[in-house]
Amino acid sequence: MRKQRVRIFWTAGGLAGGVFVASAWAQPPAPALFAGPTPAPLVVHQKGPIRRAVGHTWRTLQNNFVGYPDEFIEPPIGFYIRENFAVMKTKADPHRFTLYKSDFLVGTNRLSPNGAVRFNLIANRLRTAPVPVIIEWSPDQPGLAESRQAAVFALLQGAGLPMVPERVVIGPILYPGLLGTDAANNYNAMSSRYGQAPTSYSLPPSSSGASFSGGAP
Repeated sequence: MRKQRVRIFWTAGGLAGGVFVASAWAQPPAPALFAGPTPAPLVVHQKGPIRRAVGHTWRTLQNNFVGYPDEFIEPPIGFYIRENFAVMKTKADPHRFTLYKSDFLVGTNRLSPNGAVRFNLIANRLRTAPVPVIIEWSPDQPGLAESRQAAVFALLQGAGLPMVPERVVIGPILYPGLLGTDAANNYNAMSSRYGQAPTSYSLPPSSSGASFSGGAP
């Protein structure tokens, strides 16, 4: 009897649940709150062969030659000139921080007048330039370059610069200059050019009359 009551209860519960579910399924959908206009159908226009060829040619030119304006980065005025000057200055730094044989008195470690001027320039530049000071070597006179190295290091320390011994080095010069034969050839070439200038280029009337006038008035 008890099992029959339970079965009847579950049957009644199942029917009630089915009624509720059916009623939930039977509810109409809620209308959309922000329903916009119906979009128009997308129309795709097919390009002809001529337009496709022109577009392909333009894209090729833009990719390889013209470029894209959004990617152009134009440097400020004078950027390339300053860059060129910076390269020249960097290449000249080894010369600016080198004491040559001619900057010392012959056979000594004392600076010549020109060497003293160069030393003062080097001392002022060392405050902001982290570069070494180069002493030109003298393989034909052993010990002379080492003596000059010690003297220059002592002078730099006496000038109040925070120096370490490794910052004053000995080495060959990077710009040895021309040989005597090359200098003579260059001088002869310059002399011949100067001699040919009056015949190649005519002088203005004012300078020609003043240059070739002579004799008593």
